[in-house]
Amino acid sequence: AGAQSTPSTEATAMPQLPAPTGLRLARGNAEVAAVWAAVPNATGYRVYYSTTSLAGTTNFTGVPFVDVSGGSTITTLVIGLTNGTQYYFRVIATSAGHQSAASTEASATPQLPAPVGLAVTPGHTEVAASWLSVPNATGYKLYYSTSPLASTTNFNGVSSVTVTGTSATVTGLTNGTIYYFVVVATTSAGGESAASTEARAAPRIPAVGGVFRDTLSGGGQGPQMVVLPTGSFSRGSPTTETDRDSDEGPVRTVTISQRIAMGRYEVTFAEYDRFVAATSGGRSPRDSGWGRGSQPVINVNWNEAKAYAAWLSAQTGQRYRLPTEAEWEYAARAGTSTRYSWGNAIGRSRANCVGCGSAWDNRQTAPVGSFAANAFGLFDMHGNVWEWVEDCYVNTYTDAPSDGSARTSGCGVNVRAVVRGGSWSSLPRGVRSASRSGSSPSDRLNTDGFRLVRDLNP
Repeated sequence: AGAQSTPSTEATAMPQLPAPTGLRLARGNAEVAAVWAAVPNATGYRVYYSTTSLAGTTNFTGVPFVDVSGGSTITTLVIGLTNGTQYYFRVIATSAGHQSAASTEASATPQLPAPVGLAVTPGHTEVAASWLSVPNATGYKLYYSTSPLASTTNFNGVSSVTVTGTSATVTGLTNGTIYYFVVVATTSAGGESAASTEARAAPRIPAVGGVFRDTLSGGGQGPQMVVLPTGSFSRGSPTTETDRDSDEGPVRTVTISQRIAMGRYEVTFAEYDRFVAATSGGRSPRDSGWGRGSQPVINVNWNEAKAYAAWLSAQTGQRYRLPTEAEWEYAARAGTSTRYSWGNAIGRSRANCVGCGSAWDNRQTAPVGSFAANAFGLFDMHGNVWEWVEDCYVNTYTDAPSDGSARTSGCGVNVRAVVRGGSWSSLPRGVRSASRSGSSPSDRLNTDGFRLVRDLNP
């Protein structure tokens, strides 16, 4: 009937902003973008982040944060983070100094962006690659394979080259084989970006006349090699040629159809000494007091020359060998039919032989490359040292192969190997393109050396 009781015991309450919802993260390069739904009546927000989980945290004292003003959809960017490190985020709403409870935790790992602009340029048994710089990257890994890498996400076991700059060269590749490349950016902490767009290239042998060197698996490079043209030539000398010997005929047309590269120079002591040092029990040939280095190797027999070729083949994965006699003469003539590759007269200072007019005539070998090259780009095909070839010596070209292959049958009882080109102690007649001789495969003379050929892929 209108009467009131005494008041109850007092109770208090403070209205609180609800916790933000919908927290989503997008990782970037050393940064993370965060977005969430607006909280009614909130005037601001605080985004906490840490490298340790914040899921059970209620006291955020000492936790890094970013303050953001209000809006209908809230976005902020947390910068200066470490790529490859996982970060944990929670956001609270604020109003008049009050804070909401924290949102559900979300996490993200900043990552370098994938490199762009990958370009590859094939060379001889190598491919050069370049790309654009990635901000905050401390290095790069160039991955390569003979299988496509476009869809690869795990590069464990894939060959790679690590560099600090924006270019790299991959060596020791196989001519004619397609290789696929992608590059990733890396951080000092070991993080990697996503991979670039794939690029591909196939290493190729230089064009005819081009010079290349194969990479040795033990380090360094092999001899300089010149790519020869294929073609046909007249092997031997006509009966009218001055100083002709009877074993230079009959003249035969020979076709060189196998693509080959030939040593630009005679094999040097420097090149052969590397072989000796790399093989157990290898014999170091004497230099006859004329020096080593760029001097042509001498005092090596036919078997030792072939052993060097086998070692070089194993080091490079390519087939090196002694030239056949036909290949040698084809290369020495370089498209000519005259006594010498420069004409019919010996001239002066065109070669090293007795009467050639050089500083080394009838005294010793000259450093390789001391005279002008022939039209194929080969040096010292006349004089300096006799050069071992693959064929056994037969004193006639009757029944000799016409396809450029070696003659290895009909060699007689006491087999001799052919040497070509003459030496520092030969008369001009002995350094003619057609001149030939035979020597025991076990002979080691200071007039004898060799050069090699390398078979090329079709």
